[in-house]
Amino acid sequence: MLASDLLGRTVHDRRGRPLGLVADLLAEPDAEGRPRVVRVLVTPRRRGRLLGYERPGLQRPWVIEKLSRLLHRGTREVAWEDVDWSPRED
Repeated sequence: MLASDLLGRTVHDRRGRPLGLVADLLAEPDAEGRPRVVRVLVTPRRRGRLLGYERPGLQRPWVIEKLSRLLHRGTREVAWEDVDWSPRED
């Protein structure tokens, strides 16, 4: 499976509640230094590109900060194990 197979998919939490669309996959190195996906970035809407501005802790010009918050409200990181990837008929 490729990352591109997962990006853009609608996912749900373990209780079946919709989380949103997969915008990105976040990895960390495992014990051997290989990347392992640990979190999923989900967004409630398909509008616009993220460009990394939705991530907390980044310093950016205040205008971009305000615009980013407006455009990407509801975008959040969810632990990989908390995402249900099963296809659903909504």
